[in-house]
Amino acid sequence: MHSKQQPMQMSDTPNEPDRLRILTAHLRNPVQQPPPGFMDAQALELYRELLVGNFDAALRACFPLWIRCLGEARYLRWRDTFIAEHACRSPFFRQIPDEFMAYLSQNPQRLQQDLPYALELAHLEWLELALGVAQTDTVPEHSGSAAQDPWTTPLRLNPVHALVRYAYPVQQLILRPSFSAAPVLDPNPVSLYLYRDRDDAVQMLEPDALSLQILVSLDADPQSGSAVFQHWLEHGKIDGNAQTVAEQMQGLLRQMLDLQMIDFVSRHERRSLPD
Repeated sequence: MHSKQQPMQMSDTPNEPDRLRILTAHLRNPVQQPPPGFMDAQALELYRELLVGNFDAALRACFPLWIRCLGEARYLRWRDTFIAEHACRSPFFRQIPDEFMAYLSQNPQRLQQDLPYALELAHLEWLELALGVAQTDTVPEHSGSAAQDPWTTPLRLNPVHALVRYAYPVQQLILRPSFSAAPVLDPNPVSLYLYRDRDDAVQMLEPDALSLQILVSLDADPQSGSAVFQHWLEHGKIDGNAQTVAEQMQGLLRQMLDLQMIDFVSRHERRSLPD
């Protein structure tokens, strides 16, 4: 009478680090890495399904337009090579989109062969998610809308923001996402300002030339509108009539405050600003 042979368990092998390494290698890349002999095939399949399922859910939630543009087959290829090749720095599943964005950024040429603007579209989708979950204090109400003057009071950018420049106008896909196949986008450089408002909604704007100059200046150095204007004047950055530009700036600063793109520097923060 023969006793039924039980499948070998992980504890049956002597070297635990080697067991974990062999198991992990197989789960990440079952096509190229043989299954470990110390585990049941059904268990291995279940572990693989759980692993891929968690990664897949996180990626589909963060990059829906990117996936639609690439198509399902190419997306699955990128998902599986990411799982197989990328050494994730974080053990948390909520940071899978961060790790995937890092992986794509390390392979720009490969990705560009699939779709020229794929990296920038992925970055914009990831950026919206990253700003939406960024940990920071709530943007305060700018009580200075009437009481404070943005021309004389130091200003800063919204504390949850990103100022980016892309070679392709990928924001068009975010704003009009009703496409079924990847649209053709011609190279056309665009600057975008994304920020989180007091309702925790991420806003995206394409600033005009003067607004962009203001944002860049405040990003480099929180300061009043008049200080920005004076710096431009001293460095020959003002085209046309200086008084007209000053008046345009004052109106723009008020609009940017109302839209929560910028805010007044708090009194506490003001103490640390250079004179």
